[in-house]
Amino acid sequence: MLLCCSFCGKDQKQVKKLIAGPDVFICNGCIDRVHTVLSATDKTASTASATIQQVSDENREEQCSFCGKRRHQAEAMAAAGEARICNECLDLCDKVVSKRLG
Repeated sequence: MLLCCSFCGKDQKQVKKLIAGPDVFICNGCIDRVHTVLSATDKTASTASATIQQVSDENREEQCSFCGKRRHQAEAMAAAGEARICNECLDLCDKVVSKRLG
């Protein structure tokens, strides 16, 4: 069974790196897309399966799919469909990708 990115739907053979969380995955391409979305208010990034967008401060109870922190506990958070990632988990994903690809 192929694993797929929870943000764009691409499978592990279509991406350079797929990082796993508990029942959620993010690929190297979506890591870059999330950085773009979090860099400015009202930015979004479209993928084949969803639109990545910021989770607003008002959505305090939204939870990061990777670490479980709620929106009000994180500096920033992005979502695509049911998948969520906070800025701290995004930074950890950057480190994993840079070690593996660099």
